[in-house]
Amino acid sequence: MRHFHTFFAALLFTVASFASASAATGVPARRAGTVKPAAKGAARPAAAAPTRIKTQLVAPSTDVLHAHFPVRVAGTITAPDGQPLPGATVWKTNTREILAVTNSQGEFTLTLPTNARLTLTCGYAGFEDQLLLLSQPERTNLFVISLEHQK
Repeated sequence: MRHFHTFFAALLFTVASFASASAATGVPARRAGTVKPAAKGAARPAAAAPTRIKTQLVAPSTDVLHAHFPVRVAGTITAPDGQPLPGATVWKTNTREILAVTNSQGEFTLTLPTNARLTLTCGYAGFEDQLLLLSQPERTNLFVISLEHQK
């Protein structure tokens, strides 16, 4: 889907460039290499060089259809009785890269570089891991996560 958005943005850019070039010259754009024939027997005026516009698709360096911004995720990880879990970890589910460790009050804060969809996992020794799906993250996301004891 991302490639479609990039292609669509490039197409819009090409159409806009074509229209602005036509407006700037004041001459309606024609297909390159097309010239109307003169009437039979009519004197030909000095021919003006036909306007040729070369279009080129340019892929934007960023996804122009969706705003990307850094995301702050913060929260508290607790036991079922509400007691904070100091030293609990938060990591990216698919890579197991640890992003944060809770402080003595069970609080954590982390910043993600983009608001892309992401699944985080929260865990603590002796407790079941819990998934945290960020499907449409806001600039700031606050959570209270209660982990269950392992069975």
